[in-house]
Amino acid sequence: MELKLFVQSCFDQHYNSMMRAVDGLSPAEMAWTPNDQCSSIAFLVWHYARTLDRWLYSRLKGDAQLWESGDWAERLGRAPAVENDTGYGFTLKDLKAYQAPDTAALLEYVAAIRKESIEYFESLSDSDFNGLIVTNPRGGTITLPIMCQQLIWEFNQHGGQIGYLRGEQRGLEDPGYSGGLLESLAQNA
Repeated sequence: MELKLFVQSCFDQHYNSMMRAVDGLSPAEMAWTPNDQCSSIAFLVWHYARTLDRWLYSRLKGDAQLWESGDWAERLGRAPAVENDTGYGFTLKDLKAYQAPDTAALLEYVAAIRKESIEYFESLSDSDFNGLIVTNPRGGTITLPIMCQQLIWEFNQHGGQIGYLRGEQRGLEDPGYSGGLLESLAQNA
């Protein structure tokens, strides 16, 4: 499997797993935390979308983020739009102040940034994908594959947290859960 397809497959698996984990949750379940030192599912889903938006638009395309240009900050109750309002570096005070937005609007933002990211990655040739240099928000530069490695790691961490928080509230709903692996294998057969 080519690297670009592997990365896209990882992003797809995370997205599908995350969407299964939030499916049918009430606003209260999306906003729930096990204690006052934890993130909610809504925060983690928002952070996923904001992180992808920031990397895609600011770092890869050099454009204004969808967060700003699509008026998502306003729609999700985080106006005015601030480019670095992604959840990264949030203090406990920031986390406590986070208000879960309307779930439907949040998932619309997730779908919008996902659509944009798919289109962008599909537009890259394999050599572009492997050779693109990206400005790292933490300083310096990295290659696009290294950026994707970071995103995959982060998405896996937060995807597990989302699944755990759902399970804490609803218990084990599907003992045969395979995390999307079987579905992915069937699609790629």
